[in-house]
Amino acid sequence: MTLSIFRLARPLFALAVALAAAAALPDRAAAQGTDTVAVAQDTLFEVRLTDGSVLYGRIVENTTDRVVLRTQSGAMLTVERAQIASMQPIRGRVIQGRVWREDPNATRLFFGPTGRAVGAGRGYLGVYEVVLPFVTYGVTNQFSISAGTPIIPGAMGEIFYIAPKFTLVETDQMAVAAGVLAGSTGDETAGVVYGVGTFGDRDQAASLGVGFGFSNGDLDGQPVVMAGGELRVGGHTKLITENYFAPGESGVIGSGGVRFFGERLSADFGIFTNFGAECEGLCFLPLVNFVYSF
Repeated sequence: MTLSIFRLARPLFALAVALAAAAALPDRAAAQGTDTVAVAQDTLFEVRLTDGSVLYGRIVENTTDRVVLRTQSGAMLTVERAQIASMQPIRGRVIQGRVWREDPNATRLFFGPTGRAVGAGRGYLGVYEVVLPFVTYGVTNQFSISAGTPIIPGAMGEIFYIAPKFTLVETDQMAVAAGVLAGSTGDETAGVVYGVGTFGDRDQAASLGVGFGFSNGDLDGQPVVMAGGELRVGGHTKLITENYFAPGESGVIGSGGVRFFGERLSADFGIFTNFGAECEGLCFLPLVNFVYSF
């Protein structure tokens, strides 16, 4: 049964890329953003005016003639429709007049997942360590699927992975998910089945996960524990750590680094270290990831 899943990986990967491309195309209706629509009053909007200025606030009134915004300070601003060049919701908040956007890739640390869901219709395209591209797409608000194959001569298309994930519960301060990361070379399949919980908000949180490896359908009874964390230190900067160890074993794989992010693009820079006898002390692996969210 596991092998049959991998036979689906290539068409699923192609489908995810097509969905990503479609989602990345400009949405004409969204770009105009000036039609009368019902909006949630707790959603923060960015309103760009024809004179080039930008306003941030929550919409109190939205008619065919005007839009009334309530700013973070509580002031009420009335803007005529003719003055609005574009209007769109943003994920974040305003601090001292500056927008602190949410991390667009809060569903993962460096490699390991957090408990948070991608969300229906959302996703991202990225590359791990320059040669490991991947795509993730949110099929529903709870379920997402990832796929990828290395950009290595002789390996691209021959080695690939698929990673479904289901978020069981998510609130502002907690998210719990379960998933599978499985890879195949055609003759052999291996991977890990895991559960992970993230505790805290999107600015500062800790993630704890437990996984069990498998190979060709045989499950390993020895668990591997992931302990990670994230701490926002600026409008576009977050510190991240991701660490792995097996209970009863002395070896520890640890990492630390920084993520820089904007509205859609993020870049991770860090170092993985392996504390183990096989490395005779320390082994260092530079970490470089780039991800574009859509």
